Amino acid sequence: MRAFIVIASVVVVEIAVALTLIPLTNRARIEPTDFVNFYVGASIVRSGDGPKLYERGTQDAAYRSILGHTSTQYFLHPAFEAAAFAPMTLLSLEQGFILWTLINVALLGLLPLVLMYCIPLVGERPYLGQLGFCFLPALTALVLGQDSVLLLFVIASSYLLIRKERELAAGLVLSLATIKFQYVLILIPLLLLARKWRVGAGFAIGCAFLGFVFALVTGPRGLLEYFRFVRSFEAHSGYGGLNPTLMVNVRGFLAGLGWTANSSFWAVAGGIALFGLGVIASQTARHSQKRSLAFALYVTIALAAAPYAHFPDMTILLLPLLLALDYIAGARMRSTRRKLIGLCCGLIFLWPFLLLLLGGHYWWNSRIYLVFPLIVCFAIALFAEQYPHAVAEPISTIAEVV
Repeated sequence: MRAFIVIASVVVVEIAVALTLIPLTNRARIEPTDFVNFYVGASIVRSGDGPKLYERGTQDAAYRSILGHTSTQYFLHPAFEAAAFAPMTLLSLEQGFILWTLINVALLGLLPLVLMYCIPLVGERPYLGQLGFCFLPALTALVLGQDSVLLLFVIASSYLLIRKERELAAGLVLSLATIKFQYVLILIPLLLLARKWRVGAGFAIGCAFLGFVFALVTGPRGLLEYFRFVRSFEAHSGYGGLNPTLMVNVRGFLAGLGWTANSSFWAVAGGIALFGLGVIASQTARHSQKRSLAFALYVTIALAAAPYAHFPDMTILLLPLLLALDYIAGARMRSTRRKLIGLCCGLIFLWPFLLLLLGGHYWWNSRIYLVFPLIVCFAIALFAEQYPHAVAEPISTIAEVV
């Protein structure tokens, strides 16, 4: 019955969104969105120019063909994602945007169907799983046509499979998160340190398959060309389109404060410090019944320590927030640490809206990098709740999965 209610509510939302988007969507409204980048990359692949996908001239020509002018933005995602988007280019740019938005709305709305089987609080109150519709990063991802909601759905599905002790399958699913590889490059090592070997094995198998698809699209040298293209994009400040202050990671916070001297060094140092918290948690979580908090911490660290973490990608933080709220709801004692976790959860929802109201008319001029300190506080609170008592807990709790 609960599943039926979730599905019915999603149908209603889908109809409402479609009726709103169809008359309002036009070329001028779509051009500033990130969906254009996906559409351009997919168009190049569908036209048979996959081997030239990561050449700046090829993408410039595609932008001119579709938009009538070049852009400072480029398609920077793996080629297999462009191939997945290719059928969408059979539609016009406007129609493709509407379809992609409806897909993302469906994924966000159906998230409770995944979480209700691994987060008891969502199982009891499925509407909590739809808090994404009240989460500014998720709403921003929908408006921009980003793939952050898809990333959240992939990580949540992988977590469900881990809870069901289907860790090889969890790793296979998690390999899909390489659409934004900067996060899994942090998340996977932490899972391996927590001895999730089968997750790592599944991830490796999944990446091998995706690498094969990548090679089919771009040719054998495509992967190397991809990393060269991304590195060149970074080295040249995104060809005019990269703004670190729109990030919610260490790098974004330093850029927002105007800390440009040795900023790369300090960004890496901050990322290593955050990763260190995850390393310690991965060791203690093996003897703790708070493994759900450990996974929440891993995802939070993956976001905060990644070299790229634009505000829409903060959508993935919805899973750690729900895991933390579930833990608090099930805890018998309300300690100071648990109250701090609850406070951080509430503030992470509210703070972006307050920055928007107080700082500017749009999220990108509202000093959104100031969300980062709150994310760090959340990570520290998760860590503090796990670490001091992990050793003292009975070994019998090892049987509980993540």
